[in-house]
Amino acid sequence: MTQSSSLSMYEVLSMGQMFENLKAKLTQPLPAGIFKFCAASETIGYVSKDVAMKMATISSEFRLEDDRLIISDEALATEQTRTVAMRKAAALLHQLGIVKNPASELVDVKAGPLDPVFCQAPRELTRVLGLMTTSVRVTGYDQEGRIVLGKRLQSKAIGGGLWDSLTAGLVKASEEPKQALFRELFEEAGLVADDVELTEGARFVQELVVPEGFLREQVLTFDAQIKPGLTPKNYDGQVTEFKSFTPEELVRAAEADEMMYAAGIASIESLCRRADRRIDDHWLRYRGQIWI
Repeated sequence: MTQSSSLSMYEVLSMGQMFENLKAKLTQPLPAGIFKFCAASETIGYVSKDVAMKMATISSEFRLEDDRLIISDEALATEQTRTVAMRKAAALLHQLGIVKNPASELVDVKAGPLDPVFCQAPRELTRVLGLMTTSVRVTGYDQEGRIVLGKRLQSKAIGGGLWDSLTAGLVKASEEPKQALFRELFEEAGLVADDVELTEGARFVQELVVPEGFLREQVLTFDAQIKPGLTPKNYDGQVTEFKSFTPEELVRAAEADEMMYAAGIASIESLCRRADRRIDDHWLRYRGQIWI
């Protein structure tokens, strides 16, 4: 059974303010010089003017129209043709030095969180084109009710050396979220399904500027109560250490920008929900609720 916890009024107020601060960082406005990336009349991404012009120049499958980069009708015919167009775009942008690895793993792409899969695209292309992907994020708890965070490898392009959720990662192409969750749980923390008790938490969409372009990601969060006697152990080389945090320590880490923004949001939402102080914010959507 999932453990409940209590929070002091100081912790509640501190986490409420930190939630608002982190939310602002995860809902950044589009930077200047951005074109919409469109499939017919539907916007599926956001791309810099420079990249949009280069894509329209080097491929007949993309054209410019005002401040929009548009996929050709031929490429839009089926999910398969859209996927082929994305892989071609990754290869062409690789030739220009914009995408490092055009053969990176494929991930599902959606126009928005409620939409069906639009296509599959190489992971490294998604942020260049501002395409929406889906990730899973697990907030771990030890036996004392403290949150267990993992420190990201210093060399990671985004958030190197920062504290992150117990596990987090993108959902691969054609992969179910629960499959991704258990894959990441084992790779990053050495835990399997029988090692934890899972509870589904809130969902949110993060949109922020990253070195490659613009990250747009639907985040599905889960709580994981780690069973007695078990200690997380990293296997994929992406986590340097694990550490347990009290609510107050977690807020201090977030205030000092020592934590990934999404990890902070997931942790605060989880702590408040477990203490029966659920955050009432439409930006967060819970299991069984309708997204708007």
